[in-house]
Amino acid sequence: MPEEPQTQKKFEITPSIAVLFSGVLIAGAIIFVNLNPTPAPTLEGSNLPTSVDVRPASSNEHIMGSPNAKIILIEYSDFQCPYCSRVHPTLKRFVDEGEGDVAWVYRHLPLESIHPEARPAALASECIAEQLGNDGFWAFADRVFANQGKMNTAYYTQLAAELGADSVAFAGCLSSEKYAEKIDQDTLEAEQNGASGTPFTVVVGDALQVPVSGALPYAQFASVIKAVKERL
Repeated sequence: MPEEPQTQKKFEITPSIAVLFSGVLIAGAIIFVNLNPTPAPTLEGSNLPTSVDVRPASSNEHIMGSPNAKIILIEYSDFQCPYCSRVHPTLKRFVDEGEGDVAWVYRHLPLESIHPEARPAALASECIAEQLGNDGFWAFADRVFANQGKMNTAYYTQLAAELGADSVAFAGCLSSEKYAEKIDQDTLEAEQNGASGTPFTVVVGDALQVPVSGALPYAQFASVIKAVKERL
């Protein structure tokens, strides 16, 4: 009796597996970018990396320092990103050492595909700022970056109370997601200017805008700032 031909099993990818696989690829790409940040731009001759065009800083943003400073560091950041946590004290150090010449602006770029708490934290930060202003925002940011393992709604509510915000008003603001459009606008601006991960920082000096990807060490960041200053 002849042998029956063996049937070949088809490998089928279900929609759920396809979505999962896509998410893994995106996460891997973002992690690669952060582990291999763009080298500090070389500002020699006329080869200036000025292909970005972000909106100017203003006094009604989350800013540390003066919006009229010679150098403004516009950071697009994610509260749950470990690399953003790493660069946070570096950027603050530049403001502290800048003697009024350096300011720092925080804008939102939550990587929601890999950081589920990034967007809720961004919304919470805006609700804090609504009540406690610029100082309240930065106090919230400092605490969250120092305690990323605690990130959840209960923790944001706890911080709001500790910082002096009205808990009921904060909860209402957070649940309404009233600042979602603002976060989306920041995110879109970053993506349109080439951001592929966080942190994404644009060093601005007059009309010159130099993009920096990743959490560069202090010395590399300082070399970019120095080069931009020399062009003013």
